[in-house]
Amino acid sequence: MHESLSTSSISDGRPLRFRATFASFPTHIRQIEAERAAFTVWQRIQRRRQWLRWLGNLWPVAAGLALGLEAPKLYALMVKFEPWGLWLVFPFAVLACRPELHAVGQLVRNLPVVVLYAQFPIEGLIARLALRRRVTVSGVAGQVFYLHYLAGLQLVMIGGAVTQALMR
Repeated sequence: MHESLSTSSISDGRPLRFRATFASFPTHIRQIEAERAAFTVWQRIQRRRQWLRWLGNLWPVAAGLALGLEAPKLYALMVKFEPWGLWLVFPFAVLACRPELHAVGQLVRNLPVVVLYAQFPIEGLIARLALRRRVTVSGVAGQVFYLHYLAGLQLVMIGGAVTQALMR
């Protein structure tokens, strides 16, 4: 009975029985602790990979924020090509300046600036949401271009270019 391995005979119909001795017990604990430590390291690596993947998926928002910070410089560049340059790149800021909004007081002065800074980050967020649904990058660019097209079309209609063309 004091052996490290006691077996009963197979002819009895009982299964073999193994007893761990006191000497093998600490080895078993060390193995479990080593496996647990290895598993913890593996989990940490997997969490880091998942976080980097999530962070990598936010590149449209980051690009939108970077463009949003550079929006005043880009606006100053597009003023040289007025009105079409502004209509193509900053149609929402131009729409925010329109008197048809009937904005009052401080809102009239601040809304175009807020829209100027917020346009690209919002477009980056829209691009991020579209890319989440497995749309290609060119498809997202097409959607953003379509939004600019619709805003430009509103500017053309509000500006009276369509009415003047129809009156001729």
